Parts: sequence; C-alpha cells; structure tokens
Amino acid sequence: MTNYDINIAIAEHCGWRNIKEIDYQPIGTDPYIDGPDQMWVGIHPESDSDSDEYEVIPDYCNDLNLMHDVENTLEDPIQQSFYAEYLGDFNSFEKGEYPTFRFVNSTAKERAVAFLKVVGKWE
Repeated sequence: MTNYDINIAIAEHCGWRNIKEIDYQPIGTDPYIDGPDQMWVGIHPESDSDSDEYEVIPDYCNDLNLMHDVENTLEDPIQQSFYAEYLGDFNSFEKGEYPTFRFVNSTAKERAVAFLKVVGKWE
C-alpha cells in the first residue's frame, strides 16, 4: 500500500466520509509548467451528516501525534497485544537488543501499517 492508501484506510476507519482525490495548484507555481498536484480530501468525522465541506485528510504516515490518537482507538487488549507484536516484527532483533526501545522508536508509518494489520484493513 502507498502512503496515500494507508492514510485513506485509516481516515475511513476513523470516520472520515466521501474521501476523494482533487487537483490543486500550489501558490507560486505556474499551472502551464508545473501542472496541478493532487491531494486527498474528505468530510471530517465531527462534521454534520449533511455537511459538504471538504478538508485535507490527515497524513498519518508522517505524524506521530496523529498516530498516537489512532492508537488510542484500540480499546481491546487483544488488539493492543497484536499491535505491539506487529511493531516488534518490523525489524528482527539481534541478540542483546532491547525490544522495548524498538517499539517506542517506531516511525509513524510503521505504526500506521501495524494499525491497519490489527483492524484487518492491510492489503
């Protein structure tokens, strides 16, 4: 899965609606030379059900603070246990390494992948 795929899957799991890709032109760029960029937007989970105001979805793959919030949605102890196992599996531990150190130093993307595996949305 790409970072976009991961971000979309987590956003959907967290309640974002109507996620779609749109073209936008960054300030200071020439549309005839640079062409448009793409961004993913959706309707925020806390918006009214009839809202049509789109916001950029969060970049879970690059933000540890966002992933901390996502991790806190795992309330089932079994899911929490599997989550910790998946994070430990990202790098094999050589003899003498301290596994807790690896766990607390996992990147946002590693946490995002582990989360999607736990909730059954990893492809």
